This record gives sequence, structure tokens and C-alpha cells, in this order.
Amino acid sequence: MIKNTINKKFSYMDWRLLIPYIILSGFGILMVYSSSSYRAMTDYNNSEHFFYRQMLFAILGLFGALFVSFLSKRLFKNEKLLTYVLFGLFVILTYLLLWPGTATKGARGWIYIGSFGFQPAEFMKLNLILYLSWFISKHQSRINDAFYDTMKKPLLIIAAAVVMVFLQPDLGGAAIIAFICLVLFLHSGVKVKYGVIIFGAIGATYALIIVMVKTLGSSIPFIQSYQMERITSFIDPFADIQDSGYQVVNSYYALSRGGLFGVGIGESIQKSGYLPEPHTDFILSIIGEELGLMGVAFVLVLFFYMVYRIFKNAIKIKDPFAQLVCIGIGTMFLAQGVINVGGATGLMPLTGVTFPFVSYGGSSLLVSAVSIGLVNNMYINDQISKQPK
Repeated sequence: MIKNTINKKFSYMDWRLLIPYIILSGFGILMVYSSSSYRAMTDYNNSEHFFYRQMLFAILGLFGALFVSFLSKRLFKNEKLLTYVLFGLFVILTYLLLWPGTATKGARGWIYIGSFGFQPAEFMKLNLILYLSWFISKHQSRINDAFYDTMKKPLLIIAAAVVMVFLQPDLGGAAIIAFICLVLFLHSGVKVKYGVIIFGAIGATYALIIVMVKTLGSSIPFIQSYQMERITSFIDPFADIQDSGYQVVNSYYALSRGGLFGVGIGESIQKSGYLPEPHTDFILSIIGEELGLMGVAFVLVLFFYMVYRIFKNAIKIKDPFAQLVCIGIGTMFLAQGVINVGGATGLMPLTGVTFPFVSYGGSSLLVSAVSIGLVNNMYINDQISKQPK
């Protein structure tokens, strides 16, 4: 019986989603090895230090994606189980976010078990997507009639999550969580005026930060000095090439040196101590240097096709919960990809957001893989439900 169920689900797998994911993960392993070899040798006396870890998490992620793909539809229909599990995870992740973790790249949000570290904020994103998708799908008919009364609890949970991630401080993670929740709210059918107010508030806040940076400089409260430097470098990276604009300018050098076809894998100069995070935040810059514009285009085409496929599945799926899960996950990937590309090209402030599946990072890779598994699960169950009995 179980074998027949697995075989049936396997026949409905969304390979147009899974193949880009597998290719990106494999390509990411290769580029993590190339971009991190210099730092791994200098810091750990082993040029393959990050390579083996990325491979391990990519394999674990693949198994996780397949496992989640075959989960029973009944698990997502059991309201009590879903409520207890998601709320329990929220409490655990909240505790971990409040834990005084190890600081990495200026943020305290790293919890280490031995030599392996993970970021609770990454898991919080997926937990909130599942929670909001369940809550909205259950209360969708009441949202417009009694918006504040109905959404009071989820709004408090979202606000708590955003504030905790922001205080790590992880501005990029907080912004992504807020944007995902905003998109899910808008898709729930709220009135246009709520959407206009929220979008207007976000735009006004962003514009206010830019104005304050230009007028007050480094004296803005609640913003760390290194975060201020990132905003300043976004405005004019060449104003201080040796300090605040150092990362962005070196990213420009890497991209310009690569030209159309690149200088060859392993031949990057910028990874040799010039770009501080060549295997995480700036891996696209190294890809551009070693494989050129064609290499970057290869990654972006695959990635955005995958995001397109997730949204396309969301449109076709009938179940409201499954549809919201797909939209939330697609939004998460889209936001992370755009922010990472924007930071590497100087179009947006640097926030430390990695590029999904390609950048080094166990937490990001595992959460991304499980997210793909969830979308695939929703697609499989939707296809099965459409078949004649």
C-alpha cells in the first residue's frame, strides 16, 4: 500500500521545479568550492573546508525535499496537529532568537552545535509562511468584515518575529519576513486600501532612511555603524573606496573583469581577500568574474524560472492553504534573490542576504530545499485530487 502510494506520487512529481533546484544546488557546490578555497586555506588550512559542508547540506536538503514531497495530505488538513506543531516551533525559534548566540558578520543570530552553526531566522521564515497560510485559509471569509479583530493574533506574532530578527541585528531577514507576510495578506483578499496603506508605509520608511542618512550621517539612533556604512555605500560606493564602499566596489571589479565569458573557474582574483564574503553574499560576483555574464545569466534564468514555476503552481492549485504556501515560498525566494543581486550590483543596500541554493550556508540551503519539497507536495496532491476516482 505504502509502495503504491509512493509510486503514484512519484509519477506526479513536478520535475520542471525539481530539475532547476537540483542543477542550482549542484552548481552552487562547485562555485562554493571555487569561491571559498582561498579563505578556507588561510582560515582552516584546508581549501575544501566549505566545499564538504556545502555538499553535506545539499545532500541532506535533497533528502529533506523528497521526504516532504511524499508527506500525506492529511497532515496538512489536521488543524489541531498543525496548530500545535507550528506554535511549538514558533516558541522554540523565539527562544533561540532571544538566545545570546555567536556573532557572525555583525549579527548574533547564529547558534552553534560543535562546529556547525545555524540561523533560527531562516527557519522562522518558513514557519510563518505555514502558519499564516493556515490561518488565512481558515479565516478568509472574515478578514474583510472584521480585519483587526480577525488578524490581531497573527499580526502580533509577525510583529514579534520581525522585531526579534531585526534586533539580531538582521535587517535583511526582517525585511524579507515582513514582505512575505505582506504579500500573503494582500492575497488573502483584503481591501485595496489596506494594501495601499502598507505599501505606502514601507516606501515612506525606505525614503526616510535615505534622507536621514544624507542629513544626519552616522548619528541615527538604533542603526549600527556597520549597517550605516552599508546604506552609505549603496548611495555612493566610490565616496569611500577603502571603507564603506569597499565591498561594493570590489564586487564591481569582479563583475567587470569577467566580461562576457569570464576568466575561468578558479581564476578569480577578488576572492583572494578582496571580497570579504565571496562564497556567501558575493558569490554572484565571483561567478561573474570566473564565468562572465553568461554564467550569471545561467544562474538567474534557472532561478527565476523556478520562482515562476512556483507561482504558476500557486495559480493552478485549488486548495487555499496550498495556494498560500506556494505564494509565500515563491515570495521568499524572489525577495532573497532580488536583494542579493541588488546588493552585489550596488542597486540596493547590503544586508547579508545569501542567494538561494548557490551561496554557502547550511540553514539557508536546508530551509530552501524543504520549501521546494513543500511546493512539490502541494502540486502532487493537487494533481492527484484532479484525477478521476
